[in-house]
Amino acid sequence: MPGRMHQVELVETVDEPVRSSTAGVPGRRTGVTLDEAAAERPDDVLAARTWLRRHARSLVPTAAVLAATLLVTQLVIDRREAARLAVLAAIPGVVPPTDASIGVIWRADPQLAAALQSGAMVDGVLVGGIQDADGAPSVVGLDPDTGVVAWTTPVDLPTPQPTPTSASPELWIACSAVRHEGSHVAACVSQQYGEGVQGIPPSSVWILDPQGGRLLAERVVDGGSGLAFTDDAMVLATRATDDGDAVRWAVTATDLVSGDTRWTWASPPTEVVSRDDGPEGLSGTTVASLQAYDDRIVVGVDNHAWVLTSGGELVQDVPLEPASWLQPARAGVFIKSTWTSSDLYQGTLLLEDGTEIPVDEAAGWLAVDDGSAPGVVLTVGEGGHGTDGLSGRSATTGERLWHLPGTIVAALMLDGTLYVATSDSLRALDAATGEVLWRTPLERLAHQLSTDGTYLLVPGLGVTLEAYSLRDGELSWSTDLSEEVAGDRSTVFVQGFRSGWHDPRLYVWMDSGSVAVLG
Repeated sequence: MPGRMHQVELVETVDEPVRSSTAGVPGRRTGVTLDEAAAERPDDVLAARTWLRRHARSLVPTAAVLAATLLVTQLVIDRREAARLAVLAAIPGVVPPTDASIGVIWRADPQLAAALQSGAMVDGVLVGGIQDADGAPSVVGLDPDTGVVAWTTPVDLPTPQPTPTSASPELWIACSAVRHEGSHVAACVSQQYGEGVQGIPPSSVWILDPQGGRLLAERVVDGGSGLAFTDDAMVLATRATDDGDAVRWAVTATDLVSGDTRWTWASPPTEVVSRDDGPEGLSGTTVASLQAYDDRIVVGVDNHAWVLTSGGELVQDVPLEPASWLQPARAGVFIKSTWTSSDLYQGTLLLEDGTEIPVDEAAGWLAVDDGSAPGVVLTVGEGGHGTDGLSGRSATTGERLWHLPGTIVAALMLDGTLYVATSDSLRALDAATGEVLWRTPLERLAHQLSTDGTYLLVPGLGVTLEAYSLRDGELSWSTDLSEEVAGDRSTVFVQGFRSGWHDPRLYVWMDSGSVAVLG
């Protein structure tokens, strides 16, 4: 009735055919958009649609819960990946996350490029040594993302030896990050070299605060002494006694900043080895070498080597043959290597328990090593044209677990996977078993391997950069950087990618000595 409200009852219906409003009208075409097709549907389809309509209200919150669960799961995955990348970022040599938009973020002139070549990341600051136009040395701290010079600290040398072409010698200033009392300091060492420099001149050691560049300590080290850094200490190997036929060497660890003695160790007498192939002015046993690796220190003097703990306790006494040296390897293992006249390695694996295993290989070098696969030692062979073959060996027994033949160009270790560039491919291997997880052919030699934790970053032809997925080796993206790197110069002046040691970013060098920093 007009003006009255009617109560309407909503009734759930089953899926019945829906007829067009023109159905059955003579002279008109019958529509079959939903009716006949629906009528022909199987009973189970109709029943499913009916069930969905009846339970729609209860399904809405269920779907919401499912969507929320998926969102939380994705957030957890994203956070885990972010945490993983943050851990990797602290590993020397891992560059910041990148993608196909990578480009030049700043440029270093030839003078500043020296700091990039031999500098180190210390608490987020790139610390390195430079020389001004007059040859005076300084240590600088750079922002690795912008190239802004945060600080410059002038430093002094021991009495410099003038060279024929200059009043100041050329310097190689190498810096490293060393832990001291819970934080890091920059330890920089200078070495004079060049034409006219006689013998081995003294070195300067500078310890600096990476945040402000304050000079915390300065030392002079006699030429021919061994030098290394451990946590909190500078370690020196110097001649202690010399009776003409035998020499004793003193190894002393002093506090990085205060110079206070932490421990000392004296070698047994070693025979003097005559030498006429060394630098002018040297004779006999005058040079010691020191290497610090994990918690071990290797002292090398001519035909002898000793392995000490970082606390100065003797672990191994290793006689050396002529033209031999002792190399630290992974997992507390050392390799005694000998260079032969046939340009091949003769090697002996020295296990922690003192067992010696002949391997005829040298220690493998990794561009990045996150410490995974700790029970595996990597060794390489030497062929007539470079490194030939890569082996994984047990750090406990020395047994060869696997072998990858061919020319090995570069390698890095992440999450128990060894990524290798050979002469014709990229490969990912299970570091424990040698199983090839994937192989990607290459049409040229990949002379450098870098990673941001997501991709293998490989220089391509010219000044292109290619990114391969760590997961499956597929090419994810490629970009040509030639024009951007060249800037206002011709691309012929671009030398190309060059890797130093644990560079914090990717560097492309120009023929002038300047560097384009990528990010």
